[in-house]
Amino acid sequence: MQPPLARTAALIVMRQAKKLLKIFYVFEDMKADVINISPEILGGTPVFRGTRVPIETLFDHLESGITIDAFLDDYPTVTKEQVIQVLELVGQLFTADKIKRFYEIAS
Repeated sequence: MQPPLARTAALIVMRQAKKLLKIFYVFEDMKADVINISPEILGGTPVFRGTRVPIETLFDHLESGITIDAFLDDYPTVTKEQVIQVLELVGQLFTADKIKRFYEIAS
């Protein structure tokens, strides 16, 4: 179990990740094959490609302390490789230059 401060920090990062995933398409160099955004699927909610499982659901599970394996059990159409790709994408989104670029675009 994580210390309370570490868990709080992890929750904040996960919440921010969910928000950033909604705007990930702004970064041309970061398009991912793992995420699909289509108006025909859940009104354009970002989902794991080939499924109707929202990406945000992964972060909701992780935020609640549910493991990746439990998430995969709950959503068998999502693969472990897809989860890893999404987490790697989030890691790329949290680099300092990407965050700076986001704020410059948003201004």
